[in-house]
Amino acid sequence: MRYLKNVLLLSGFTAALAILCGCKTAEGAEGPGVSSHGALHVDGAALKDEKGNTMVLRGTSSHGITWYPRYLNGGAMETLAGAGANVQRIAMYTEPHSAYIENPEQSLDYLYMGIESALSADMYAIADWHILKDGNPNEYVEEAVLFFDEISRHYGDNPAILYEICNEPNGDTSWEDIRSYADKVIPVIRANAPGAVILVGTPKYCTDFSGPIEKPLEYGNIMYTMHRYIDVSEEKACENHLIESIVESGVPVFVSEWGTSVGEQAYLQDGGPGSGAITYQENARPFIDYMKEHGISWTAWSLSNKDEAHSMLKSDCQKYSGWTEEDLTDFGILIFSAFR
Repeated sequence: MRYLKNVLLLSGFTAALAILCGCKTAEGAEGPGVSSHGALHVDGAALKDEKGNTMVLRGTSSHGITWYPRYLNGGAMETLAGAGANVQRIAMYTEPHSAYIENPEQSLDYLYMGIESALSADMYAIADWHILKDGNPNEYVEEAVLFFDEISRHYGDNPAILYEICNEPNGDTSWEDIRSYADKVIPVIRANAPGAVILVGTPKYCTDFSGPIEKPLEYGNIMYTMHRYIDVSEEKACENHLIESIVESGVPVFVSEWGTSVGEQAYLQDGGPGSGAITYQENARPFIDYMKEHGISWTAWSLSNKDEAHSMLKSDCQKYSGWTEEDLTDFGILIFSAFR
């Protein structure tokens, strides 16, 4: 059978359910979280823990926290951690309505709630300054400086916090624009959290790595973010040319956002993934396998019930934690099975 729910990784999901039921993990006493691995650092192209071991973070990204804050509760983070996730990315949009620029106090409330929920579940947390419509991060650089000063001052050297300083630079934003922005923001973080890992976006929605390859930033503990959405409307496994070229270059990469998409014609024909569009989520398996083979950390988009191909929860799911297979989309099943 081609359909994920009938064929894909039932053993992996069964293992995740066993963990949720309180069964012992395969790792034994040493788990995947902060208490076992401590402060992270970047060594060459690899992310490593405080003992010098290669560290792989796997988890989910929230959707915009202003619109989907309910999935950042403590029970949700415990559910993810129980399934094997060890990181949560908290996407704090800068724009449009009700996001940080318009409503900073509420945005910060949700961000802190998400971070604290992740910490309570022994997970790492990524504070994501989620630019998108404001394609050039310099548009709100003054606000970004104040934001990262507050967050890094609050958490200081807490080993669990990573900082993603610009989600998806796009439009005509150049690598030099991003370098200029980073030179204003990174020193502020470093003043408060000298050893924190910082994630830096790249041009063209985090798909153009020519800048970091040719002229990387002159700071330690920096990784560059790659984003990817895999069209699963056709029965054809994805290829990995971009990430292969990044790995070959030796640039430290963190896939801070990835998911599946449905081709436009399939979407229009079927009315969207929530109305029965045929998708082949297993086509994304080569990407997951590649990241696993090369020890690449990732967070998948998104932990929400929004009616789109890359949501992990079904649009009619009303549960905010303790999800079972029946609550998850095909993509959600794929991601939960990939945590281990």
